[in-house]
Amino acid sequence: MASNPKTRARTGRLVPRTMLVALLAVFAAHAADTDDTNPPPASVEAVTATLDVERTLLKEDMDRHERISSDRTRVASRLSETYVELDAAFKRNDPLLSKSIEETRQKIDEAESERADLLQKETVLLERIQDRMRRIRLLEERLASLQERVQEVAGPLAGRWDVTFLPTDVRGVFSLTQSGTIVSGTYQLEGGWTGSLQGTLVNRKVHLERIDSKLGRSAEFEGFLSSDGSRIRGTWRTYELSAQDPAAGQWSAVRRSQAN
Repeated sequence: MASNPKTRARTGRLVPRTMLVALLAVFAAHAADTDDTNPPPASVEAVTATLDVERTLLKEDMDRHERISSDRTRVASRLSETYVELDAAFKRNDPLLSKSIEETRQKIDEAESERADLLQKETVLLERIQDRMRRIRLLEERLASLQERVQEVAGPLAGRWDVTFLPTDVRGVFSLTQSGTIVSGTYQLEGGWTGSLQGTLVNRKVHLERIDSKLGRSAEFEGFLSSDGSRIRGTWRTYELSAQDPAAGQWSAVRRSQAN
């Protein structure tokens, strides 16, 4: 049955979803790179999306190679067995030796043809895997560079921090933003405590006030940011005095990676 030309045209324009995502991400990353001195978060997201697609496609290619490897082993085993049959045929005093040889040769030709086909497919696939691994390495380098510049623009405290308070051993997460020396953000602590943070960062000295969603202005934190920007250590004190809970103690924070 003849197909509809319009249907063929629409079908010809179809693009696999993974390829479309990758292309859109590359275009977005290229557009964002026009100003490398101030890379927006969108460029980081674009490169991350492209990297995720490449890693998924690499996994699919690796699975294909595993199947080809299995087929190659199977064909090699069959070839070996067929050559053993051929050698055995020559040793037998068989009146049908010529026919036996012909049948065995046909098996060998079929197996050799299949092995050659597998070799061609494997060669193409290995080249594609190598190209994809190179792209992944370049994308990872690009992403690391973008993340570093985004962090520099955003300020050393900007990001998510895993925090621990002693001696209560309460844990939680700070999500901070920074503009100049002014720091603000939100927090979530064990026990369902949430709220906002506001403070400053001056010469690596951190000062934050906790405004709890239930208690209001409830505590303050002071500390120092490590030289590599990955940790904060300091002291805390609460405004909510209680006979059961300590009024002061120590706290620490560890920066989460961009992937978390």
